[in-house]
Amino acid sequence: MASQTAAKTSSAVRFGAALTFESFDCADAPVRVRSREDTLLRVIAGVVRLTVEGRVRLLGPGEEAIVPAGAPHRLAGAEGEAHVVMGFRRP
Repeated sequence: MASQTAAKTSSAVRFGAALTFESFDCADAPVRVRSREDTLLRVIAGVVRLTVEGRVRLLGPGEEAIVPAGAPHRLAGAEGEAHVVMGFRRP
């Protein structure tokens, strides 16, 4: 059975920006939606499977992706545990 580890640490940064650090180890991650802001995702370690509006992309360490506001998406570890940092700016 797949499990998800989501260790989150958020810190507000100037001008309403925030960062979230998360770890994933899951083949069946829940759907997420950020309705009001785009999200920048950068992989720190491992391989992440990012699914945005049905399109799948594998991202390795140092790779980035932008998830548009309102886009349904899933994040999961593709080859075991993966670590990401996500940034967004609140309106």
